Amino acid sequence: MICLDLYQQVKQINEADYTINRLIYKHYKKYLASSITTQQAVLLDIVYYANKITVGEIAVEMNISSSAVSQLIAKMEKNQFICRTINPDNRREIFITLDTKGWEYFDKQEHVERAVADRLFSKLTLSELNELERIMKKLKEIAIKEFI
Repeated sequence: MICLDLYQQVKQINEADYTINRLIYKHYKKYLASSITTQQAVLLDIVYYANKITVGEIAVEMNISSSAVSQLIAKMEKNQFICRTINPDNRREIFITLDTKGWEYFDKQEHVERAVADRLFSKLTLSELNELERIMKKLKEIAIKEFI
């Protein structure tokens, strides 16, 4: 019985999260609208958080072949989202970094995150925000232990 109650609670939490994200996306879609695919967005996220990364490291992170990553990068480079540079210490190695449109992509995301903080999260008390942050950090730590 406890498992069913847990499942129902998790289902309600996920539904609330999905609804919030859907409403945010619908409201801010003009800022987030982009011609990139979900896989390209994942690639941008990986490069953004790494700052500088190799094709091989991206392939491991995305769990796809290096040649598939290279194809993705070629499209993204053509559209100025991604930039390739040769590692000066090892000329056989190429670093992948964000290019102009890649940085613009994250600037738009930051704009939306600030707007969401102002419109939604500012309505919570400091105590509620602290509790939400504590719970999300704990859930993140559990997920990392379970899935990595």
